[in-house]
Amino acid sequence: MAAVEHKLDTSDGNVPYLTDFPKRMRHGWFRTNDPDSTLTCDPLPNVNIYLSGSPNCRIVGKKGNHEWNFTIFTTGGQELQNVALISDDHRANFFLKSVQDQNGAEIGVTNGQEWYCSCPDEVHPQKDKKQYLVTVGFTAERHDTYRQNLIFGFLNCPGYLQRICADYLDAKDYERIQKATIYQQSQIPLRWQDPYQFYSPFMPHANPREIKLSRIYPYPDKQNFVLTQDTLSDSRLTPRNYRGRMHEMITLEEIARHEQLSRYNQISWLRLMAHYVLFNSDGSTIAKYTPPGELFAQIPLSRDILEDTQSGRLLQRSCNSVFLKLWRKKAKYDVFEAHIEDKSSHFVYVRLSKECVTFWDLEAHSELEVEVRFVLNRLNFCEWHLAVDSLEDMDLVFLVNEHRKTNDEIIGDFLQVDAGNLSIFSSLLLDSPLNQEQKQAVTAITLSIKVPSPPVLLLGPFGTGKTFTIAHMLRMLVQNTKNKILLCTHSNSAADLYIKEFFHIWYSSDKHPRLKPVRIYYKLRALNTVHPVVQQYCLMDEHGRFRDPVAEDLQNCGLIVTTLATSSCLMSLKLSPTHIVIDEAAQAMECEALVALTLASRETRLLLAGDQMQLAPEIYSVLASERGLGVSLLERLFAYYPLEHPCRIHLCQNYRAHADIIKYTSETFYDGMVKPANMHLLKHPVMKPLIFYAVNGVEEQATCSTGYHHVTEAEEVANRVLELRRAWPTQQWGPYNEGSIGVLSYYPEQVQRLRIELRKRLLFDVSVERVLNVQGKQFTAVFISTVRTRISDRSSAEVKIKDYGFLTDPRLLNTALTRAKCFVAVVGDPVALLTIGSCKDLWKKYLDVADLYGMDRKELQTHLNQVSKIQISPLNPHAREFFPRAPPLCFVQYIQVPIWYPLIYPPQQPM
Repeated sequence: MAAVEHKLDTSDGNVPYLTDFPKRMRHGWFRTNDPDSTLTCDPLPNVNIYLSGSPNCRIVGKKGNHEWNFTIFTTGGQELQNVALISDDHRANFFLKSVQDQNGAEIGVTNGQEWYCSCPDEVHPQKDKKQYLVTVGFTAERHDTYRQNLIFGFLNCPGYLQRICADYLDAKDYERIQKATIYQQSQIPLRWQDPYQFYSPFMPHANPREIKLSRIYPYPDKQNFVLTQDTLSDSRLTPRNYRGRMHEMITLEEIARHEQLSRYNQISWLRLMAHYVLFNSDGSTIAKYTPPGELFAQIPLSRDILEDTQSGRLLQRSCNSVFLKLWRKKAKYDVFEAHIEDKSSHFVYVRLSKECVTFWDLEAHSELEVEVRFVLNRLNFCEWHLAVDSLEDMDLVFLVNEHRKTNDEIIGDFLQVDAGNLSIFSSLLLDSPLNQEQKQAVTAITLSIKVPSPPVLLLGPFGTGKTFTIAHMLRMLVQNTKNKILLCTHSNSAADLYIKEFFHIWYSSDKHPRLKPVRIYYKLRALNTVHPVVQQYCLMDEHGRFRDPVAEDLQNCGLIVTTLATSSCLMSLKLSPTHIVIDEAAQAMECEALVALTLASRETRLLLAGDQMQLAPEIYSVLASERGLGVSLLERLFAYYPLEHPCRIHLCQNYRAHADIIKYTSETFYDGMVKPANMHLLKHPVMKPLIFYAVNGVEEQATCSTGYHHVTEAEEVANRVLELRRAWPTQQWGPYNEGSIGVLSYYPEQVQRLRIELRKRLLFDVSVERVLNVQGKQFTAVFISTVRTRISDRSSAEVKIKDYGFLTDPRLLNTALTRAKCFVAVVGDPVALLTIGSCKDLWKKYLDVADLYGMDRKELQTHLNQVSKIQISPLNPHAREFFPRAPPLCFVQYIQVPIWYPLIYPPQQPM
């Protein structure tokens, strides 16, 4: 059939498609558990696709025109059936110019946005080998970055996805942007060619979703990544550039993390063993033995794994395996994956599979020279990319003009409140202890979907009742059978808090089926790490393990509780929540929040709640951080809203903490905005609410540790906890219980040491936590162990090369201090806190108002006077510009060389 020509109508930028092919591709891509069965970027069987030039081009000049020419060869009876441009963001600028056969004749039917082959037999009658030439055109009149997704559909196989980008820019910007792109691409670590095609995995992947999504969102390289003017030159985030900008920032962050992790790649000698013994900081030991046929290997490291460094934290938290390849042997099929069993500062222990041991003919008590490459977990990046592509309604992430007009009269108009919920609604708003701002939040989120409303933003510091308000709001909403609510948090502890403190109590009392939430946990989570009360609401299989939900599990459920990361398992269930509530939204990157927002429609009510001064995600890419990757969706939208917008709610009355604690934290972290609202909280009859205990000694690092512990400090904390426990002021603080005292530290090694010291004193009911895990929790009294002392490297902290926890991270300090209701006791080295890191001014304010024990202030000042100042030469803004003799752009490559590091052998134990 001859080609049917249609002139491109660009009035709205969306020309109707000819078939359901684009719709099927979108659904399979965004709404199924196996998106790689619908779409892939991997080579297809019997199909070869060649592109003349790069998929990413830069256009300089007065005319913004470009063409991509694809030559497609098929064999084995395979044939091209469909071609479509499926991204709506810039569809008006791209068009399918032609599809031709090997003789240059145009074939099939097209309207400029989609092509299909109507009569395959007429195109290539009974030919085993076929050839096609596909030309895609681009045109634009203004400088900008334009992106499009091109999909080729073939017979009985997934569609092939080709991303193309046209960066149309001014000539004066070309050189600068091109150099920046080359530099960023130079940061991508070198990889073995197509590693997944010739490596042997340690075992079948426990979560194959990473592999499936990696086929659509591959490892970044020079072919699929380009830095555009949109990211470099334009700081504004708009609905037009949103999707492309987010993809680019996520990729920049992934590149930065790959580069950090690659610093541990090396060539080294492995020590093979059937078992090994680890020595803990408390003197205890852990012995591990391999199953028959497997072996352990000890890998010495050329650089230490430290909690203080970015690369060390990344390896500990985002790397579970390594690739091993024999050195000096060039066999093709010789790359094996090894699972990381244990990590210490100087070495890691890995577990070698039976296939690896057999293939390489390995034996215990021998050595092996290998090339080691650490593998970054990519699942989060793939999920974020997928969420960006799946987001269909940009009104969820921008404030449109229609929403700017929302006023108090509309918010006050409660439509369609049925009689069954009227009493609950009345008691919540009229008879409850909610303050005016909390009632405003409840009103905004419970509006009828017929009332146009933007996302409701609930920003509030510690203790202002965010959780209390949200829980009661949810209680009212779930009792309407028409509502289906998704509650997402950033951490599991915050999600569990809603169940333990609210819904478990309400459901146990009322037995109302709508008050029973479904708690969704990551399916590989260990059961013994979840509170028994929460387990009652979790989905489990017949073996007592957590499982992903199916549609029947949620059919009659009113409330689904999960984390943002785990909410991706809901994508394929055709879930249509009426309300989506994201708590701890200020602690999540915007792309993390999008995972939940992809389930929203135009009728979905959205609430974002959080505290922007609590813990924030760590961003590794400097450029991505400058462009706002670390800014949460809550913070960005909060800046968009007019100051008096009724959906922009700021809670300022603190109900949790004593007035003295609030005064310090409010003035230090919140510009004095937070005010005490609970006058029933009393201080200790003898001690002030803020205490500091000075201790001597230094931090230590055990052989098998990546962090630090401080023995003297742990003993002091335990003694002070015992002292408080014996003289617990029941009259002022109420009866002592499990949540009365919390002990916090940054380092897991110190947490372990603190637990040992407390057990020695029979203090089994004291909660000892790492500060990273306590968001959402509260204690009557909090003890903080700072660990680091004045021997720590000051200059590394000043230039932010190293992170010393409470000495260098203000948000970490704020999180710890705001867990306390009536009493805060800090134990540490005051000289270190006052002289090292970016928190020294915050610690000065604390010591100014706190009672100091263990050292008088005169002695403290003497120690401070003996600390020399760091000499940092200031930059001269009037100096002449420096031009290096070498070319201005230089490539940095990590050269892998054999290292000879002292191997630490485990003591030989009798078998």
